[in-house]
Amino acid sequence: MKEYNLKTKRPKFFHCVLSITKFILRIFFKAFFRIKVYGLEKIPKNTKLVLCSNHISYADPVIIYAWYPGIIFFMAKVEAFTGWLPRTFLRYFTTFPVNRKKFDRQAIRYSLQVLNENEVVGIFPEGTRSTDGVIREAQKGVGLIAVMGQSNVLPVAISGTNKIIQKPHKRIFFPQIRLIFGNVIDTQNIINQYGHSQAPEKIIEYAMDSIKLLYKKISIQ
Repeated sequence: MKEYNLKTKRPKFFHCVLSITKFILRIFFKAFFRIKVYGLEKIPKNTKLVLCSNHISYADPVIIYAWYPGIIFFMAKVEAFTGWLPRTFLRYFTTFPVNRKKFDRQAIRYSLQVLNENEVVGIFPEGTRSTDGVIREAQKGVGLIAVMGQSNVLPVAISGTNKIIQKPHKRIFFPQIRLIFGNVIDTQNIINQYGHSQAPEKIIEYAMDSIKLLYKKISIQ
C-alpha cells in the first residue's frame, strides 16, 4: 500500500456528516439490537486519549464511534485498506493502518501525531477479533503509545456483537448489545510509580484488567 497521509484536521462539513451518521447509527442499533450504553459520563472532554477496547466483531468500532462524543482515530489492520473504496471510506472516517505482522513504527508515528493534536486514538489491544468473547493477551504497543504521547487511557468493553453473525449460519441475528466506558487510567501516576522503562507494560496491564472487569460487568447483567 502506498504511503498513507493522515489528516487530523477536518472541515466543518465533515463534522456535520459525522454527526448525522452517528445519529442514524444510534437509532439503528437501538431499534434492532436493544443496545444499552453505560459510563458516558466518565468520558473526559476536549483532551487527548488512548481508547482501548476488547474486540469481538467488525461492528465494534462502528458502535463505539457512534456513541463516543467526538472523533476517534481508529487503528485498523492494513489488510482492510485493500482496494480504492474501502481505503477511501476508512480514511474519510478517521482510520489509519497498522501492520500486525511486525512492530509498525509508522502506526506508532500516526498515533503520536493524533495525540499531539489533542485527539483520540482508538486501539484494540488484542490485535485481532475474539469471536468467542474471551479476552486475550494484549500487544505491547498500546502502553508505549500512551507513554510517548503523554496520554491517559480510556478502557472500554463491548458485548453481544460477536453473536450478530454466528457460524455456521449465514444470516444475521439480533442479540442485545452492551457498551460500557470505564474510569480513565492516569498514566502519569503509573510512570511516577514504575518509571518510564516499566510503565508501558504496566499501563497495558492496568488497561486489560479494567477491560476484563467491564466486560464481566456487562456480560452478567
